[in-house]
Amino acid sequence: MHADPMLPAAPFRLTGRRVLLLLVGFFGTIASADAVLVTSALRTWSGLEVASPYHAGQVYNAELARARAQEARGWHLESAVARAGPGAAVTVSLRGRGDEPLAGKALRARLERPTDARADRVLALAATAPGTYAGGVEALPGGQWRLVVEVVGPDGVELRRERRLTVE
Repeated sequence: MHADPMLPAAPFRLTGRRVLLLLVGFFGTIASADAVLVTSALRTWSGLEVASPYHAGQVYNAELARARAQEARGWHLESAVARAGPGAAVTVSLRGRGDEPLAGKALRARLERPTDARADRVLALAATAPGTYAGGVEALPGGQWRLVVEVVGPDGVELRRERRLTVE
C-alpha cells in the first residue's frame, strides 16, 4: 500500500532523541575541526628561535664587540649558491684587506630555513683554491633560505656573514 498524497504529512516533532543527535552532531563537528587544527599547529611549529631569550639579551654587548672586531679585520666574504640536481653547491671566496686570498682558514656553513629550524642543513666547506672554499648538500628543497658562513679561528668565530637567498 502506498501513502495517499492527499493526506497531510505527520507534523514535525522535536523529541529528546532528535535534540540529543543535533547537539552531538554539532559539538562533534566542532571538536573534530579543533583536533585537526591543533594537530596541524603542533606538527608545523618549530619552537623558539633561541633557547633562552634572557641569556641572548645578556650577551648582546659581547656580540657587538665581536662585530666590531670582524669589521676591523677588513676581510671580505662573498658567497654563491647554485642548484646542483636535487641539492645545491655553495662556493665562498674569502679575501683580506688588500684583496689577497685568505688561504688555510677553517670555514663552516649552514643553510637555515627562516621558518623552521628542523630543516637546517650543515655544509662542510673545503678549500678548492687559495681563498676559495666549496661544499654542497645532496637534497635541498626550493624556497627561502639563509646562508650562514663562519670563519673559525683559535679564539672562536673570526668572521660571520649571513645572506638571505631563494633556491628555485
